[in-house]
Amino acid sequence: MNRNGLRTLLLLVFLIGISVLLSACMRSQSKGVVSEQFIAPTLVATIFRTPTIDPFMTTLNPQADCTNSLTFLNDLTIPDGSIIEPEQSFVKQWQVQNSGTCDWTKQYSARNISGFSMGADAKQKLPELAAGEIGVLEITFTAPSDYGGYYSQWQAHDARGKAFGDDIFVDIVVSQKY
Repeated sequence: MNRNGLRTLLLLVFLIGISVLLSACMRSQSKGVVSEQFIAPTLVATIFRTPTIDPFMTTLNPQADCTNSLTFLNDLTIPDGSIIEPEQSFVKQWQVQNSGTCDWTKQYSARNISGFSMGADAKQKLPELAAGEIGVLEITFTAPSDYGGYYSQWQAHDARGKAFGDDIFVDIVVSQKY
């Protein structure tokens, strides 16, 4: 059998197969139903999306319409330019006000945004303050071992990590006290 004959045979088998399938679909399985009344079933794909919850996603702020703000009021300890001995621990305290309308929760933090962290964790908890309240932000530092001037700048961040309010800083000189 030549190539054209083989193609013709395959085409004929294909067409016979299609006609058998079509005639099977046109036959009714119920007695007394005329084939023109038969409606072939259709497959309808339906997609259901099941919502998933990300356990690491921060929860929505129940105070959704509130505003975050921090106002620096006063340095309570370690005035700017204070002389600190090398490797000495010291506690810096700032008096701050929650000047926004959101309450600060335990998810709020102060983060080092520039300068030296001087041994402090780069992320510290903000005091939990209701809107309008005044409180103290406190961080423990360790002076570097080398002499010189050191500066560390911090800013408040909400539960989602968004920065807000006045920045605060500590500015010291590492030297021997006289």
